[in-house]
Amino acid sequence: MSMQVVLGDRELIVNISGLEVAAILKKEIRIPYTSIVDVQPGNFEFPWTAVKRAGITTMSYKAGSFVIHGEKYFLSYHDAHKVVILNLEGAEFDKIVLESEAPEQLANNIRARCFSL
Repeated sequence: MSMQVVLGDRELIVNISGLEVAAILKKEIRIPYTSIVDVQPGNFEFPWTAVKRAGITTMSYKAGSFVIHGEKYFLSYHDAHKVVILNLEGAEFDKIVLESEAPEQLANNIRARCFSL
């Protein structure tokens, strides 16, 4: 997936490009830092009970909108062991899971911009 995380002054922006835009039906997600209640680097276990709303799922690739255990998720990853998980409140999604080459560093950079964490 062609995805870029931009850490702005007041919000985190996930820019999506390429063919995934058509499958996911989004090209940008804006998340105010005030909506982020927790940020954790780590692993994500995709449950087989997940309901895909829009997106792509293969054995190793997940991207798009899903409902998991009654919560709205946005997923974008190839490697489930190199992700950052954002827990949100008052936003379009309850959780966002993004792959990063340096998940700990990205999580720390996001935390540094969130006054409530």
